Amino acid sequence: MPGLDAMIKAASGEIAYRESGTNFTHYNRWLGKLPGYPHDGYGYPWCSSFLSWCLNASGNAGAGPKTAGCETGVAWFKARHRFYRTPEPGDFVYYGPGGGTHVELVVEVTRTSITTIGGNTSGSLDGRYFNGDGVYRKTVDRDSPRIYGYGRPDYPAAAPGKTPAPAKPKPERDNTTEAIVKKLPLLKQGDEGWHVKTMHYLLAARGYAVLPGVDDTQFTSSHVVALKHFQDGVGLPQTGTTTPDTWAALLKVA
Repeated sequence: MPGLDAMIKAASGEIAYRESGTNFTHYNRWLGKLPGYPHDGYGYPWCSSFLSWCLNASGNAGAGPKTAGCETGVAWFKARHRFYRTPEPGDFVYYGPGGGTHVELVVEVTRTSITTIGGNTSGSLDGRYFNGDGVYRKTVDRDSPRIYGYGRPDYPAAAPGKTPAPAKPKPERDNTTEAIVKKLPLLKQGDEGWHVKTMHYLLAARGYAVLPGVDDTQFTSSHVVALKHFQDGVGLPQTGTTTPDTWAALLKVA
């Protein structure tokens, strides 16, 4: 049955799918070729075509844009007065200037963060980190400066008598994060010890695992790469060091 749940189910079923070659995916094969791109016109950026495919696969074709372009998707929602600044599950979250950089599906919303499933994006799989080549689930701060806004597909309403109860926002948890952060050191490449080990496994828990075989008590170049990806994902300067804001984001309870 089409609707929001079907859309999220379709996207979830694609998690861990990875492109071959240069942006070559079955989502682009479904959408169609674009002249000038590799793989006979099918090797174009596919974050938007992924969501268009999910709409079609979930029975929601027509509820949102069918396009390979993020800016085209933003224009589609704005023309129908369905573009917002506040997220809801099922929204398309657009990133970058004018929303033209990237798009993902919002699957969960809390007071401080959104959880998304996106294609042509970065993430971890089986303990390995992959950069921009697959479908992954991640958490993003709602106040991230990367977020441009939210397009809201016109999903079919639930059948009478089966209207789901509105999702309750996750409560904020009282914690001592600020006090903890004040005691944590600024780590950089070359540092060693238990604080490095803490950072190592916090990165893994956030979906930014360091490659297998790396010493978890040695701050290596692999940790720098993973840390910069994490900082970019939460809207922090990509220093590759554990600044106080970075520790706070790693310790944050969503």
